Amino acid sequence: MQDFHHRAFKEWAVSCEALLEGRQTLLIRKGGIREEQGVFRMNDTEFFLFPTYEHQKASLLLPEWQSRLERLSAAPHDPATVVLSAYAVVETIAVAQNDAQVNALASEHIWNSEFVKMRFDYNPYDPLYLVLLRVYRLPEPLTIPMLPDYEGCKSWITLAESLSTAYAVPVLSEEAFVERRSAVLDVLKASIEQNEPACEVRSGGQFIRPGSAARG
Repeated sequence: MQDFHHRAFKEWAVSCEALLEGRQTLLIRKGGIREEQGVFRMNDTEFFLFPTYEHQKASLLLPEWQSRLERLSAAPHDPATVVLSAYAVVETIAVAQNDAQVNALASEHIWNSEFVKMRFDYNPYDPLYLVLLRVYRLPEPLTIPMLPDYEGCKSWITLAESLSTAYAVPVLSEEAFVERRSAVLDVLKASIEQNEPACEVRSGGQFIRPGSAARG
């Protein structure tokens, strides 16, 4: 993990809370309409989680998280600032294959089947990524100004200055994270074994594809 970093990833505030609590480990992402270079890429392997409050819809969440979003939306929020509480390191990236595969991983995210279908249907020829994160809690939340460059429907933010990750601690123990990562990989590898040739998984810098050895 880098000591200082200047990159952040925009995610629903309710999802950031789930990641920070260890309930969620997976991002499901296809990108927004203002992505860097016009297309979503998962080029950064470490980043601060940047909570956003626009476009959050309770109807797209699993039932137990709908009330959480309602409470979060009702709480005071200063639109002139952003509070960063978490840092994440990418452990595994996979290209999702179908609704059933993603819904089988519901224990690692907070979105319902309607959200999953919506993400597949949006720009259907673009890949839908599943991103497994190791999340760290910062020792103290960092409050930064909400700058114009941070606004808009995009995933990636370059912060005005690099921020420290010193003393950040993982939200899940090593044992717990390894167990949950293994469960995720089992689901993804099962998709490969079911003759879905487009499936590819990167774990620890390795891509796993059907009928071939892992490659970097």
